[in-house]
Amino acid sequence: MKKLLFSLLVGTFFYTTACADGRSVIKQVSDLPAAAQTFLKKHFSTLTVNQVTLENKFAGKKYEVKLAGGGEVEFDKNGNWIQIDCQRNAVPESAVPGKILQYVKQNYPNYFISSIDKEDGGYDVEIRDKNIEHDIDLQFNGRYEFLRID
Repeated sequence: MKKLLFSLLVGTFFYTTACADGRSVIKQVSDLPAAAQTFLKKHFSTLTVNQVTLENKFAGKKYEVKLAGGGEVEFDKNGNWIQIDCQRNAVPESAVPGKILQYVKQNYPNYFISSIDKEDGGYDVEIRDKNIEHDIDLQFNGRYEFLRID
């Protein structure tokens, strides 16, 4: 009897987790955490928000904001950005950590930052040639110091 009850509980847990994982719920900008709303107003005030999606993953919530022009910003459950992808356009300089922006401007003057991801212990930055012909992935540590070209 205990094995049956335990099996049912474990099965219910995995079924609930599997159903919730990846399920998206459309939300409004006003449903985002305050930090995310402030970030969008500060750095993307000239762009229209086309869609806000809440993803309930096994590891937690994640908000995905699609912007006019094809850009996208992802936020964690607290409203902290985790990814900014402006595709073929430049990420607003005000949204990029200063030391990373300075490094790119000094070492790659003919490039702009098209996406930046916060990763465990650092940042993955994609830069594009201003002629949109070539891109380079740069890795930075958590102190914004350049590590390598990826």
